[in-house]
Amino acid sequence: MKIGLLTVGTEILLGDTLNTNLSSLGNILYNSGYNLNTELTVSDNEEEIIGGFKYLENKNDLVIICGGLGPTEDDITKEVISKYLNLKLILDSKHVSYMEERWSSRGLKMPDINIKQALVPYGAKKLTNTKGTAPGLHIEIDNKNVFILPGPPNEFIPIVNDELVPFLEVKYKGNKRDYRFILFYNQAESHLASEINKFKPKDIDIAYLASKGIIKLRYDKNSISKQDHEKFLLDIKECFNEDILAYENIHISSILFDLLKTNNLTITTVESITGGLIASKLTQNPGISNNYLSGDIVYSSLAKSKLLNVDLDTEDWEELSIELCFASLKKYGSNISISILGEAGPITSSQYPIGKIFICISNIEKTQVTEHKLNGNRTEIIERASNKSIWELIKFIKSLY
Repeated sequence: MKIGLLTVGTEILLGDTLNTNLSSLGNILYNSGYNLNTELTVSDNEEEIIGGFKYLENKNDLVIICGGLGPTEDDITKEVISKYLNLKLILDSKHVSYMEERWSSRGLKMPDINIKQALVPYGAKKLTNTKGTAPGLHIEIDNKNVFILPGPPNEFIPIVNDELVPFLEVKYKGNKRDYRFILFYNQAESHLASEINKFKPKDIDIAYLASKGIIKLRYDKNSISKQDHEKFLLDIKECFNEDILAYENIHISSILFDLLKTNNLTITTVESITGGLIASKLTQNPGISNNYLSGDIVYSSLAKSKLLNVDLDTEDWEELSIELCFASLKKYGSNISISILGEAGPITSSQYPIGKIFICISNIEKTQVTEHKLNGNRTEIIERASNKSIWELIKFIKSLY
């Protein structure tokens, strides 16, 4: 059972809109026991839409098309596919009334151009769109199933859940996978894979997903025996225990939050290069206000001087990171504080090269400063610096208890 997705939208190809429907659909299908096999994105152009559809139709049993069902002249998906399949478009008068009532309920009159959304290909099943005016469509032709769905995520996802998934469960047998995750830090992807290849079970379904210093190992537990699974986890722990973040698919900041909660610790942050990104990641966790007291963004020399309450008299960032960390501890009375300084580029503003960062963590009794060299562009260095800081905090707290 192969499923293909054709996304129609010039705005996606231009980078104006992020294709979140792809990741949402992949996740929904996986959780339902199915997999998305192929995805293509094409512009709002008849030739491109037909070419993309032909390609997916030849490779898949079921094709999902999203986008291009709106009322404007660039919304041509339904018309193009109907023409290609030789299906006449028929006006659904009930749907016209439905749309008019929706507009009327808001005290408005429906524009005439919206009538095109009530055109339904002959023989197609209309799918209820609870969030918008364009209905989804299901066409079964030549033993192939075609679903044409609206592009806006708040319309696309409900129809996938309410109409597509129930259809799949009746029509096709799902192949339920049981994906498990192990999160690593401080490991190169190639080295990690090379070492795991030495002991991984022969038929394991495994993948490595690297992102800004964090490597997520994903494997299908159902692809190996219980005995092989237990041995695999033991071998992983024996080889990489110090670099394992978690045995679940969890954000790195949530791991830190759990440590703070477990040990009843409060924390403050002093950020320069990361500009508040560490604080932003921490505050994504509900309940973090019990542990995260406050943060200072000291991007300029003036801001650093004000936190220290003295004029800056050093260009040594290792020394400065310690002073800023102590100042935060004194200011807020937290159990732990972290400060981070560094160069993100593209032009250095100090004696240090781009990518050089200093991280200081202290609880007064113990203070550590670590120096790192990060690679990438400005955005990547900042993201890596925030992840590195959280990783150093995790290690620091674990070393205390």
